[in-house]
Amino acid sequence: MSTNFSNQDFRKAMGQFATGICVMGAKRADGALIGMTVNSFSSVSLNPPLILVCLGTYAPRTNAIIEAKTFSISVLSAQQEHVSQHFAKPGEGLIPQKGCRVATNGAPVVEDALATLECELEVTHLAGDHQIVIGRVMKLKTNPDPQPLLYFQGHYQSLDQSIS
Repeated sequence: MSTNFSNQDFRKAMGQFATGICVMGAKRADGALIGMTVNSFSSVSLNPPLILVCLGTYAPRTNAIIEAKTFSISVLSAQQEHVSQHFAKPGEGLIPQKGCRVATNGAPVVEDALATLECELEVTHLAGDHQIVIGRVMKLKTNPDPQPLLYFQGHYQSLDQSIS
């Protein structure tokens, strides 16, 4: 079935939906700790506690994260735009010397993130040019800082005010 819009039109329409920013981390088979910026993150189920992340099938870090079988999610705060930018760059996505720690499941997490989730891979599904990765949350930690880092219309944003 053909569409009457371009890939750019679709990207622009999806940019109208404000999303939070996360870093997904894992330990590669060679022992290197890696991470990648993601914004296609969502809860799936409370019982069992499941989350999903969509990863580009051809992104170099995708296979390494899936093969690790355990991974982390760090929900970034408004003060962590630089962390998002670091892990959004092309390349290996190696963890920097400062600002991250290793979680109990062996995956790296971002220090001072709004929330960190330690997950086990539940299942993956191929969908178009992405892998839908579903993880079972085994451990979590939250930070009381209420200001998330957001992404809207192709730019980083933060909350200016609460409306209710």
